[in-house]
Amino acid sequence: DPTQPETPPPAPAPPSPPEDPASGGKALAGAGFALGVALFAATSLGGAPTLASLERDAIPLDAALANGRPTVVEFYADWCEVCKESAPNVYDVEREFGERVNFVMLNIDNTKWGGEMDQYGVDGIPHIVFLDKRGKSEGQVVGRFPKQALRANVQALSVGETKLPFAKLEDGMATPVQSSGVADTPGSAVDDPRGGAVSSVDPRFHG
Repeated sequence: DPTQPETPPPAPAPPSPPEDPASGGKALAGAGFALGVALFAATSLGGAPTLASLERDAIPLDAALANGRPTVVEFYADWCEVCKESAPNVYDVEREFGERVNFVMLNIDNTKWGGEMDQYGVDGIPHIVFLDKRGKSEGQVVGRFPKQALRANVQALSVGETKLPFAKLEDGMATPVQSSGVADTPGSAVDDPRGGAVSSVDPRFHG
């Protein structure tokens, strides 16, 4: 019908309000804070490698001397600050070579290791001994040591080399071992045909 009025077109939608720049900054800051909390939580729960974690993952001494692989033996104590500082280095090298080399942790406060302490002349810690696959000592590191030196020795040990790059490394930063009868028991140690020393009380008592 030509006399019927036309329907007016719909009104355009109102424009969206401009985005507040501050809100974007707040969202970004919130995301950054959440990430920081997550990282902090991961660090706190996992944390850096410790002497306790190294001991937990270590192989018992008698098993290490019997499985035909070279072995790294560390003498340590929970109260030794240099030992604690060195733990991350030992952890990294162990993770790299653990399939080819045994890693053994011996706490000097445990009197059953007196024979081994006398065998390897332990008078300062950390004291790390490098044994070939037959249990023969090829070198030692005493005191604070660079990670590169530890890695180079373990690398050489893992491929059967008898001459280690750092066969005797001692920087004077070892924690002295107090004479408390632990290392003064040469009579309690007997030669082990595998190259170590065992307690004459019970040769099976290692771990």
